[in-house]
Amino acid sequence: MAGHPPPRHNWVQGEEMLLISVLKSMVESRLWTTGSGHFRPGYVSYLKRFMDSDFPDAGIEEWHIEAKIKKWRRTCFIIVNLLDRPGFEWDASQNMVVAEENVWAAFIQVYKQAREARDVQFPLFDDWRICFIPPPEEPEE
Repeated sequence: MAGHPPPRHNWVQGEEMLLISVLKSMVESRLWTTGSGHFRPGYVSYLKRFMDSDFPDAGIEEWHIEAKIKKWRRTCFIIVNLLDRPGFEWDASQNMVVAEENVWAAFIQVYKQAREARDVQFPLFDDWRICFIPPPEEPEE
């Protein structure tokens, strides 16, 4: 099997919901995160234990978890970048980024990754923000 990539994992909704739930609780507990929005070493092994417990026959490996989190983080930053630009808004009822056609067209010319967020629903976006966007620093008094 040398030279072949390892098999991908097709995530089901229950697996994704457990993963984001545990990830969120890790962030909220502050035991697994650094101040800069990164996770401490060993966090993937910790997540894998939860996944193995609830989905023992799913065959989820640590690298599957890492790949899913990397994809979520990347998508989260694409959305945040869009929402920082004039003309883009978050439609909470549809869980998607919305903008006029000309705004999308112009921005995609410069930022090709924006295509990934066009006309796509992101029901986990609020959770992603909690997990991947560090909270603003508290001003010192």
